[in-house]
Amino acid sequence: MTFDIVFVLCLALAALVLFAIDRLRLDQVAMAIPVALLLGGILTPAQAVSGLSSRATVTVGAMLVLGLGLRKTGLVAAIGLWARTAPLGGPYSRMFVLCLIVAFLSPFLNNTAVVMVFIPVFISLAEQAEEPASMYLMPLSFVSILGGTVTLIGTSTNLVVHGEAVSRGYDELSMFSIAPLGLICLAVGLAYLFTVGRKQMPRRERPPDLSSKYQVRRFVTELLVAPDSPAAGQSLAELGWGERYAVTVLGIERGRQDITAPHGERHIRPGDLLYVQGSADRLLDLARRQRLVTPTERTHGPLDLTAGGGRLVEILVAPGSALVGRTLKDQSFAQRYDATVLAIQQHGVTVTERLAEIEFRVGDLLLMHGTTPALERLADDPGFIPMSEVNTQPGGRPRAAVASAIMVGVVLMAALGVLDIMTSALTGVGLMVFTRCVRVEEIYEEVDWLVIFVLAGLIPMGVALESTGAAAWIAGWVVTLTSTLGETGLIGAFYLLTAVLTAIVSNAATAVMLTPVAIVAATQAGMNPYALLVAVMFGASASFVTPFGYQTNVMIYAPGGYRFSDFMKVGGVLNLLMLVTATLLIPIFWPS
Repeated sequence: MTFDIVFVLCLALAALVLFAIDRLRLDQVAMAIPVALLLGGILTPAQAVSGLSSRATVTVGAMLVLGLGLRKTGLVAAIGLWARTAPLGGPYSRMFVLCLIVAFLSPFLNNTAVVMVFIPVFISLAEQAEEPASMYLMPLSFVSILGGTVTLIGTSTNLVVHGEAVSRGYDELSMFSIAPLGLICLAVGLAYLFTVGRKQMPRRERPPDLSSKYQVRRFVTELLVAPDSPAAGQSLAELGWGERYAVTVLGIERGRQDITAPHGERHIRPGDLLYVQGSADRLLDLARRQRLVTPTERTHGPLDLTAGGGRLVEILVAPGSALVGRTLKDQSFAQRYDATVLAIQQHGVTVTERLAEIEFRVGDLLLMHGTTPALERLADDPGFIPMSEVNTQPGGRPRAAVASAIMVGVVLMAALGVLDIMTSALTGVGLMVFTRCVRVEEIYEEVDWLVIFVLAGLIPMGVALESTGAAAWIAGWVVTLTSTLGETGLIGAFYLLTAVLTAIVSNAATAVMLTPVAIVAATQAGMNPYALLVAVMFGASASFVTPFGYQTNVMIYAPGGYRFSDFMKVGGVLNLLMLVTATLLIPIFWPS
């Protein structure tokens, strides 16, 4: 084994470990890889930046823009709105029909966007059926993942494997080449989720109200503003108590006037009774420094968080949100949205203290308190998903039909072979922009650039694995281990290896690293390379056993109140079914 092979394998292992422990951002690790390969003399400068111009990177970016265009014109939201009220029968049949709709949309739209729209729909359906949301949200995520395996554009991993294969001369897969296998896997998955799998779904009962769920009432204290208080005459924004003391003013009682969800420009007056949320030590510190006292008598009852126009709403942090990786303080959140964060749920753990200092991740739940207009503005932000219905203003660009026609044209041109997938997608992006279905500034602000930079950083790793012979070394090892099992065993081994890595690290990273290995392994074994490429495609999408292996699982984790073991129990069986189905059918569809 040469030094170059050892260097590349060690770097790949280090990257996988860093992805798995999640201490650094995914894109930080990915973008460091080509730099290390360049400094190590493994790649030339042109090879080190090849990920930026890769077909896979360009096509994934184009598909993200097309999905954004469909969302900005209101098409996806209109489908979700229709699904709320359409006469689809009882709760069980309604859920099945909605899952079919999700399965129909996912092959052509980014499944993350589909799940973003349908989470509130499925939660509403659960409430109508008087059942916990945990019975409904896991099927939503799993079906969206299975639906994405029907076409080459259904998931970013399909596009990555296809793009990397084309760059190595394997370009025979078309838009619907994987559809027969994808449809069979979808059918098997649906059958499982609505029979045996449904009985295994956890029943996480919802608390009677949101304040009970987050236990916020026991952190609320009444403090009276003394005549000599330094806070008197200043606005809440000027006082900055959230940043200085990690406390939140939920309401003000001024004489017989109740001010619910006071905005930042609201001034404090002597004699005001403040309803303040925070930890005991922080509240004591605030009261001492600002000369706030506990009232001796009251004229009103305790604070009602929903009185005076105030509302409590759960908001989910969506992929691409400006809040991801930042804090409330960084974003000046309260001033921007005129609403207050009362509590946060991260990975099922409720946090009510030092909220301004918490760094957010996709899938975090925020308990918001504010007036209806303020919460409507928040719901309009594409970076957040309201868990209950919040009336929003209709969009100003009713071009859903135009966006739909463009997307249909992209799919048809690619499916009929008139244009390749990348060219068709880029043409669609141009049409979306020039018909103003999506604006250029929206592309900069709302596209999930993390995916793009991760691919740009990881693709040179695939080049290094191939050029140094590291891919051949790994392939030879896998082929030797499965030599007694034949081609079916090798296909199953690649599917299983891909699925295991996907559960631990990024599915994009798994797809990029294993694609060149799969091609070399197929050549060494004398079998159809497309069989192993498809095994990698489907294995990279088999993200059912952990809540963090796929973004749609991350998004439903907190709203469903799930535990890690729930995914192991329900998703583990589904993963096994997909492994058996794919292993048996891939040799039939792609024989040697």
